[in-house]
Amino acid sequence: MSSKTVAAKYVPTTATLRSDLQLLKTDIDSLITHAVDLTDAELSDAYERVAGKVASARQSAREFAGQASEKIHHGFDVSTGYVKARPKQTLAVALGIGALIGIILARSK
Repeated sequence: MSSKTVAAKYVPTTATLRSDLQLLKTDIDSLITHAVDLTDAELSDAYERVAGKVASARQSAREFAGQASEKIHHGFDVSTGYVKARPKQTLAVALGIGALIGIILARSK
């Protein structure tokens, strides 16, 4: 399986994004702790690793945000379609929910 096929199937989740960020934090903490003991070459290598992980986390966050945006737009489209197809039922449900909220708020006073 090629790397493009694997990348195309990669779907970031909240857990993978959190994991990527935790690994990045761990690497940065380790780098800060040991930075004074590193040679220039080792420091450069560490910088490259951290920069790669930052880019990976940034890409995961962008993909996650894109997926969330698509889901929100889909939900909006479905809701709009339902309201247009069933305006009377939608109005009745909205009135019922409004009345229920009004009753709850009136009791809490």
